[in-house]
Amino acid sequence: MNRNQIALQMYTLRELAQQDLIGTLERAAAIGFRGVEFAGLMGLPARDVRAALDRLGMTAAAAHVPLDRWTHQPDSVLDELDVIGAEFGVVPWVEPARRNPLAEAERVVKEVIAAGKASARRGIRLAYHHHDFEFFPLEGGNGVTLWDLLIERTDPAEVALELDLYWAHVGGQDPLELIRRFAGRVPLVHMKDAAAHDRNDRGNPRDLPAGSGILDWAALIPAAEEAGARWFIVEQDNPNPADPVGDVAAAWEYLAGRAE
Repeated sequence: MNRNQIALQMYTLRELAQQDLIGTLERAAAIGFRGVEFAGLMGLPARDVRAALDRLGMTAAAAHVPLDRWTHQPDSVLDELDVIGAEFGVVPWVEPARRNPLAEAERVVKEVIAAGKASARRGIRLAYHHHDFEFFPLEGGNGVTLWDLLIERTDPAEVALELDLYWAHVGGQDPLELIRRFAGRVPLVHMKDAAAHDRNDRGNPRDLPAGSGILDWAALIPAAEEAGARWFIVEQDNPNPADPVGDVAAAWEYLAGRAE
């Protein structure tokens, strides 16, 4: 991992980005980030976002795009990704109503497969970003999970994985084992930490800047490197509301200190 491979998922600074996306990119660049993963362009034309990236010396590592847009507006999505220069487009979330039962989860996977094929035709690689629910048994699935369906039914050449090490931990998985098992299919890795004892309102460990919690980064980072990760992406779902930029800067300082 070198410093130019450390990116910021803009969802972490979503409140600032909604008010001023370009200004928030400038703040990220000032911290040291040269990669960015978008969570929407906040209504700005893709060409304006690309101009800002070029001016700041930043690269669009990837962009999160809702599955509904992949399904109903694939050409528009891919046009945007092409303009901003994103190598990866990411399915970031599955709505609760679509996670069960088995038949509905199978429909989701079919849509992911279609998005992967459409992306591949345009030279953009699709990735799927998981949370914890993908690892839970599906209703009527005899123990099968959405993760199982994704792994078994998608083509690795068309659908990559964006491993979120925090959510893997919360979902009862061993993040290190997942990285190793899916080596070659994990070009994107989300880097957020988990508190040892502090819980959020869902009863899950509070998410923290990388290096501030209990995840074993000394083992996880080399394993991700060996697995072929291209981008190490700082993200928090719930940064400190009083100072989200401070959380981002703390993660950057920790990861940059471990970079080549």
